[in-house]
Parts: sequence; structure tokens; C-alpha cells
Amino acid sequence: MNKPKIRIDGKEIEMGAVKARLWKVLMQFHGDRKNIETADLIEKYCEIIAVAFGVTTDEVLDNLNIDEVAETYYNVFEAVVGLLTAKIDKKNAEAEIAAQA
Repeated sequence: MNKPKIRIDGKEIEMGAVKARLWKVLMQFHGDRKNIETADLIEKYCEIIAVAFGVTTDEVLDNLNIDEVAETYYNVFEAVVGLLTAKIDKKNAEAEIAAQA
């Protein structure tokens, strides 16, 4: 899996290990997304990015260009979902192998 990266104060930061908190924040956002004002959407993306990279929302808001925010958010989302589906696929493959033995 290619881990997303961002640049904060000139320092490149790679997304660390995915913790349960990130999943919770992502799912809460998707559940509330229809109720979020358009003006607040970029800040919400930045909040999620901040959790994913272990930085503050203000650091993300102050360092990412506006055209990087949505792309970075979707990269984080894809990385998290990819990690979960990879684990599920592995367990299914193991179960299939065990059933054939």
C-alpha cells in the first residue's frame, strides 16, 4: 500500500499506522456529510487529514494548498479502506485454503 504523504512546515510526513480513531472519524464524517455546510467541508477534510497524520487541523489548514485538500482526503480514505479490505481478502483466502485441506 502506498501511504499518503503531506508536507507540513517544509517537512514531509507519511501517514502512520491506521488507528481505530481514524476509522471512527471517517465514518462519522460520511454519516454527517449531507448535513455539513459547503463552507465547512474543507475544514472537515482537514480535520480527518490531521487525525491520519498525527498533526493539528490548523497545521493542515495552514500548509496544504486548497487543491491538495480533497485529493489528500481521498488518498487517506482509500488507504484506510484498502487496508481493511486487504485483511478481509486475506482471511477469506486463508479460510478457502483451510476448507480445501
